[in-house]
Amino acid sequence: MLLNDFAANDELKFELTEAMKARSLPHAVIIEGEKGCGKRSLASVLAAYAVCTSSGDRPCGVCSGCVKAAKNIHPDIFVADGNNSGELNIESVRRIRSDAYIKPNEAPCKAYILLNCEKMLPAAQNAFLKVLEEPPENVMFIMTALSSANLLQTVRSRSRIMTLYPPSVNEAVAALKRIRPDISEEIISQSAADSGGNIGAALELIASGGEEEKKTAEEIFRAIPQSTEYALMLASGKIARNRAFAVAVLDRLCSLSAECVRASYGAADAGSAARELSERFSRKKLLKLQSTILHARDVLNINVNLNFYSTWLCAVLRSE
Repeated sequence: MLLNDFAANDELKFELTEAMKARSLPHAVIIEGEKGCGKRSLASVLAAYAVCTSSGDRPCGVCSGCVKAAKNIHPDIFVADGNNSGELNIESVRRIRSDAYIKPNEAPCKAYILLNCEKMLPAAQNAFLKVLEEPPENVMFIMTALSSANLLQTVRSRSRIMTLYPPSVNEAVAALKRIRPDISEEIISQSAADSGGNIGAALELIASGGEEEKKTAEEIFRAIPQSTEYALMLASGKIARNRAFAVAVLDRLCSLSAECVRASYGAADAGSAARELSERFSRKKLLKLQSTILHARDVLNINVNLNFYSTWLCAVLRSE
């Protein structure tokens, strides 16, 4: 990722661009912002800048340093995550401090990405403070935190604090299309809206829709022929969580119903789940269900209340 690829935060990007051109980025920065707003992505851009060997704009994205940085194999980029046990405790911080005084292996500068620094205990922060006060040449420390207020004032005062804000929903949609071109525009748009423009949260919504949406669709389909509607109510009620998930589940239901119809005709390429489910219905029933599910998918395009919609879906599927 280059800085221009980073969504929103235009004022900060302009400031960073100018500092990069002047080769005047500070030796220590704290990137703060809510989960999913791009702290780690920006940290990676700054680390690539540190190891870039271009004589022009940095990071250039094409030199060996940038290529290795993109592949997470650069020997002069060190990453530690406070969410992982022991990676930012006092012993680890002391090792980082000692290593910082060793010259870079091949890059003009070494970069230390320290994620989730709010997890550092005061003793570890004080140990880290020593290298911030007297930083060696050719070293850059890039810290991330939900809020810089969770760090000691002495650490904050020796670092440049950069605050990130989620992009607008439209900006998030544009970024998500670049990141996940394999996902439909409708799911991307709804995920961006449900996450309030938070790209990381939207990506989690999209990713969670994989196996979970498939499982929910199969649960709904299995519950249709049961003697009571309780299981169907529980399964269909899951789609009320958010619209992106509901869209994904209905898409799966459409595909599953079509596959069940094909299985009823003996299609050899039908999946095992479709073959098993198709045996629970007559072919006539399967064709009616397929039509009903396609209609339900169209209804979801209307801005309906998801709680009402899940109840309605349960009712129309039971009626078939």
